[in-house]
Amino acid sequence: MKSDQIQWLRDEMVNLELAATHLRFSLDRSRELIDRPVWSLEELERLESLTSRFARLADLLVQRVLRLIDDLELSPRDSVLDRIQRAEKRGLFEESGQLMRIRELRNLIAHEYVSDQMPDIFRAVAALTPALLAAIPKVKAHGDALILRYTRDDSSADSHDRID
Repeated sequence: MKSDQIQWLRDEMVNLELAATHLRFSLDRSRELIDRPVWSLEELERLESLTSRFARLADLLVQRVLRLIDDLELSPRDSVLDRIQRAEKRGLFEESGQLMRIRELRNLIAHEYVSDQMPDIFRAVAALTPALLAAIPKVKAHGDALILRYTRDDSSADSHDRID
C-alpha cells in the first residue's frame, strides 16, 4: 500500500510541476490584460485560461498532493480546512491564510457564472498566483523528502528480510 502511495506521490509531483509551468505561462501572457476594463475575445480566452489553470493547480495541490502527504504522514482524514492548516504548519506557504484564500478563489472560479464578477476574479487570480507558485517548490521538497524516507525504509526492510 505504501509503495502505491509513494508512486502516486511521485506521479503527482510531476503533474504539480507541469501544472505550475502552465499557470506561470498563462500569467505571463495575461499580466498586461488584468486591469483593462474590456477585452477582445482572444484576450478573454487568455484570462479564462489563466483562471482555469489556477483552479487546476489549486485542486491538484489541495485535493491530491496534500491529501497524499497527509496519508503518508498518518494524519487523520478530516476536512479540507484541517489539511490546509497542516500545510501551513509545515511551512509550505509564506503567509497564514494564503492557501485558504486560494481555495476560496478556486471555489468561486468553479461556480462563477456571472460575467460582471469576472474582472474581480481575474485580478484576484493574478494577485494570488505568485503565492501559489511559490509554494510548489516547498511542496515538492516536502514530498521528495517523504518519498526518500519511505524508499529508504523499504530498502532497509528488504535488506533485513534477506539477512534473516
